[in-house]
Amino acid sequence: MLDHLSYSSISSYLLCHRYWKFHYIDQIPALKSTSLLFGGAIHAAIETHILSGFAGSANVGILKQWEIAWNNKLQEGGGIDWGNETPELLFNEGIRTLTEPDVLKLINALRPLNAESIEREVTLRVPGVPIPIIGYIDMIEADGIPCDFKTSSKSWSQERAYNELQPVFYLAALNQMGYQLEGMAYNWYFRHYVFVRNKTPRVEIWETERTPTQMLWLFELIRECWQAIQSGIFAPTGVGSFECSPKYCEYWGICRGKR
Repeated sequence: MLDHLSYSSISSYLLCHRYWKFHYIDQIPALKSTSLLFGGAIHAAIETHILSGFAGSANVGILKQWEIAWNNKLQEGGGIDWGNETPELLFNEGIRTLTEPDVLKLINALRPLNAESIEREVTLRVPGVPIPIIGYIDMIEADGIPCDFKTSSKSWSQERAYNELQPVFYLAALNQMGYQLEGMAYNWYFRHYVFVRNKTPRVEIWETERTPTQMLWLFELIRECWQAIQSGIFAPTGVGSFECSPKYCEYWGICRGKR
């Protein structure tokens, strides 16, 4: 019995209903992709680095934070689909990314609003959905704008950033929870920090603005997802998309009767 939903579960359901069932209902173990492993470790290293500097505690340096975060991710439960990559290759890529001068300069300049604004838990209640939707914002910056850290093999565009569903969910939850900076009206801005994995690593900053109308659209979307989940029908809705392949879906073989 589900006691809550999350932003990631809603996204998974929208991508493919059957994938969602395999993961959240059947809880079938699946191999973790290297991109998910790498992104999670980069994310953890940056957050710990920022928090230790903000709190005034002894900062062991970004490379030590990366080593700790990487080892922690390797020790998490579940297998890893290494493909053509190796642990050494990805570990060294992390070092190269986090020591690139422009990337490191930006990381060192990031400031949270307060200690509680890193990995800030938010809860959204949607009329017609009896369970809460829970999520975690990577950081609310000192200027009050929430942000998210991403890793990507390709550059983003303004359109890509604007089409992301995640900011709408976070902003709606913050608004519902009464979040407001002292002396300032609530704003609807969101930032993405995208760490691009290529020969010369770099970080892109994409800031977008959302509207109350999008929040109402989100409510209806989540309500429809919940109603569909309750129906118990989980068709493979991703068929034909590039995500419906053994490269991007860890359940592809099960879904297609290959194993």
